[in-house]
Amino acid sequence: MKRRGNKAALELSMSTIVILVLAMAMLILGLILVRNIFFTATKSVDSLSDKVQGEITDLFASEDKYIIIKLGEDRTAKIKQDTDRFGIAIGARTPDGGTVDLNAFKYKLNLDTDATNNCIEKLGVNKVEGFFTQRMNSLSVFDIAEGDIAFEIVEVNIPDGTALCSQKVHVDTYDNGEFTGYREVFVIQIVRKGFF
Repeated sequence: MKRRGNKAALELSMSTIVILVLAMAMLILGLILVRNIFFTATKSVDSLSDKVQGEITDLFASEDKYIIIKLGEDRTAKIKQDTDRFGIAIGARTPDGGTVDLNAFKYKLNLDTDATNNCIEKLGVNKVEGFFTQRMNSLSVFDIAEGDIAFEIVEVNIPDGTALCSQKVHVDTYDNGEFTGYREVFVIQIVRKGFF
């Protein structure tokens, strides 16, 4: 009888180990799923790959716009504190439908100063402008052109400890130094640095 009791105890401990291993696997898979959900909500673009360019081109085909910002319908980039090189893909079409001349067709980024309770009020204009790799309030050259569409990645760097806030940013296009009349906006929302 002793022998049987030892065998039952061993079987019980083996099934307990199996249950613990399965529970840990489920926990890890759950954490990975949650991380992926949050990561896609704040997805950054690293490069202007063919896929990104194709998605922007498809958006131009389906929408009657001259500037596309690839951030989803709410055009909000949720960027965690202590993030370097968060990329926001933009595309712009020439007003006349002609081929893009990168020396003539440019864009300008401007911070919206009219809204209240934004990052400018909390941090000041100079600090918020410093989040962007591109210079604010000056004409910038697009990275790539294909036909009548130009592409660019706007890079944002948020230092650790930055106050949580939101800031609206204007994107204007210029052709030969003249404003084309086309503007789009996006919002950067600085969110708390989390576990993931």
